[in-house]
Amino acid sequence: MKRLFWFLILITSLNAFAQDQQDWWHKHIEWGGYVKYLNTLNFHDGKDLLTDNLWHNRINFHLYVNEQITLNAGLRNRVYFGDLIKNPFYRQSLVKDEGFVNLSNNIIEEPNILMISNLDRVNLDYTYQNFELTLGRQRINWGKNLVWNPNDIFNSANFLDMDYEEKPGTDALRLRYNVGEMSQLDVAYTSNKTFESDQSIVAFAFHSVYKSYDYQLIVAKYYTGTMLGLGWEGNLKNFGFKGESSYFIEDANKVFVGSISLDYAFKNGINWMVSGLYNGGFDTNDPLAVLNILDSRLSAKNLFPSRWAFYNQFGGNFGAAWRWSFGTVYGTQNKLTVLIPQIQYSIADNWEMEIFGQSYFADIPNIRQRNILTFRLRYSF
Repeated sequence: MKRLFWFLILITSLNAFAQDQQDWWHKHIEWGGYVKYLNTLNFHDGKDLLTDNLWHNRINFHLYVNEQITLNAGLRNRVYFGDLIKNPFYRQSLVKDEGFVNLSNNIIEEPNILMISNLDRVNLDYTYQNFELTLGRQRINWGKNLVWNPNDIFNSANFLDMDYEEKPGTDALRLRYNVGEMSQLDVAYTSNKTFESDQSIVAFAFHSVYKSYDYQLIVAKYYTGTMLGLGWEGNLKNFGFKGESSYFIEDANKVFVGSISLDYAFKNGINWMVSGLYNGGFDTNDPLAVLNILDSRLSAKNLFPSRWAFYNQFGGNFGAAWRWSFGTVYGTQNKLTVLIPQIQYSIADNWEMEIFGQSYFADIPNIRQRNILTFRLRYSF
């Protein structure tokens, strides 16, 4: 009888401990992510067919230590196999980690298969009253425009990379201070591994509201020069109106990059958006610059392989489960044109299927048109 008593005490204690652990887990831990499969066909006029396959898993993790401290992490696991992975230049573009610390690991490296595990987010966030301090790999998202973002000086991204919705992060120290209810002062710093001054960015951004517009003013030491920036988003009558501009000064070299966009929702459910870019950092003397159009990491001084570029998109829904869009990009350099059709089907709450294409045209001798067609199946958890 005494043994039974102590056994019941032990079971009750373990159950209480497990319940406490479970309650602690639900209170302090949050995680989720997705698993995607992509099959991509790359071809020219139905010829020179290349196939590529990708299994892409992402896990987002948040540990809320207490009301002030949060640990955030984002892990990408990717498995590539097919024809494109045999190209050494394409393979190299996938494995490089340009951060302060190398957080990528090539788990499998074979001629026909490549598996990469990469932490593209890992940072510690501390809040105290009106202050918020974030240290580590993070996304400093100062972009306002829908396509091109000259104000994203820390982690510029290529909008044509349609399978990386989270976009790249950067290893940085960031401090935000809320000035009243509607304004915020934002200070951020990043550098290379040797903390060299000419390889660092220090930026100050002031975010606030004027009438119906959110706006920001940016002043930065941008590598070896200076950067001044302005961004806004609001409404122009019934249109959404967004824009950004950045002015880079480095000795006698001055570069202006600016973009604006308008978007409108029609009563029949059709959405329309148009955007324009002036890309002052583009080198007009490089005739093959368009071949770098799919670079995943870009510079805020050179966001597209053309001095002028324009984007136009229509989209809408077919019933409750289907969504479609069609986008067109035009760059004046070499008459660069990209057609981007896309259709998406929601299979269930956590399942979706998508087919999207990218057709590239350019007036360059001996360079042929390329077409990319991608099928994507995604499960979110």
